[in-house]
Amino acid sequence: MNTLYKVSTLSDPASSDRELHIERPGWVVMWVRPNFKQHGQVLWADLLDAIKHDLLSSSLQKRAGSNCERLAYAWLAVESFDDIVIAGANLLPPKALIQLCTLTTSLGLRTWLTYDIETCDERGEAEASLMMQPVGLDDFLERRQHSGEHVSNTKAPAFPTVADVNFLGFLDIAEQTLDKDALSRVSERYHYGRTEIRRRIQLAHDIDEHYLAMQLHEITACTNDLNELTCVVKGAQAGLLVEGWHVQVDIKRWAQRGMVAGVSQFLSDDDWRKLSQLQLPQEAAACVLSTLGLAADEMQDVLSSEVSDDGASIRRADQQIDVAKPARKLLTAQHIYRDLICVDDNNFFASEGDERAIHPRWASGILRQVTQTTGVVLRGWNASRKSVEARGWPQRMGISVKKLAS
Repeated sequence: MNTLYKVSTLSDPASSDRELHIERPGWVVMWVRPNFKQHGQVLWADLLDAIKHDLLSSSLQKRAGSNCERLAYAWLAVESFDDIVIAGANLLPPKALIQLCTLTTSLGLRTWLTYDIETCDERGEAEASLMMQPVGLDDFLERRQHSGEHVSNTKAPAFPTVADVNFLGFLDIAEQTLDKDALSRVSERYHYGRTEIRRRIQLAHDIDEHYLAMQLHEITACTNDLNELTCVVKGAQAGLLVEGWHVQVDIKRWAQRGMVAGVSQFLSDDDWRKLSQLQLPQEAAACVLSTLGLAADEMQDVLSSEVSDDGASIRRADQQIDVAKPARKLLTAQHIYRDLICVDDNNFFASEGDERAIHPRWASGILRQVTQTTGVVLRGWNASRKSVEARGWPQRMGISVKKLAS
């Protein structure tokens, strides 16, 4: 099956240009810049830009020239599109043209090369060696348009604003201040918290402060919206009271629990989109492991065999930890990158050259740099000093637990 097509835009360059600026599902467009250096990195930088992995971290800037081709391959392998357009392919030097087409077709991508002019020099010889199939401009445009147009995801309406009042009067205050639709959303989350915490308590045998705090974290781990978090916590407090526990929670402090090593963090789809723009797979993977509760000091010990090939889970200390769906491709890309550089070290973050041996504090700077660059708050450099294994972590996070007399 042919996956390499040549499209001449000479008959209607304006229509072609307009079409290629429209986002289509399953398609990505790479705009070629002139690059006459046979070993230049403009080609791979353009490709990384096209697939939206254009965020350079401070650690990448000094070594981008040596590994961009491998980075492009690793990210292309995990992206979810089938067609790539190389716009202005006539600008590519022969060697760059062959390298690019070899990479894309090896991954099974249908590669469409659009030509603004016909070439009859060494580029023509390279085209002949690739045996590209000619496709008419009209057929190409029709195929593109048949794919439909990309529709931006509309944001869900903001969660209703609620008051941080005592849990016993929470719903009464909500009924007096919210309209019917808002009250329905608030009531649903409140009753979820109340029902779910009671179910967990009734199934438990040994209950202590640590257990209650972990259960409260698990039922609130699906959101970092302060108002929604408040609703679930207030419901949980009401449920705990019925089961004989009086629990006080400082909501604002509890919202920062993701900084505690051993406790997972929730990131929105938009947060994951920002992290997906990183160029180095090992740095994106470090961000994923941070959200799963690993402290910076622990990451150097993670083995490749502990991370599933599809990125769906990792295994630590005989415990399997599930990975959020938007984050899985970031771990898979690191697996692929390790294979490309042929490392024999089983360390998951093994890389090339000086990076082959990960420094004990390597992840600290990465997490801090990514947070500063993207605005996505990740586990801080000192998170390893605050662990769920340390005594009193619930109090640090604003929780006070009292057992009521039977």
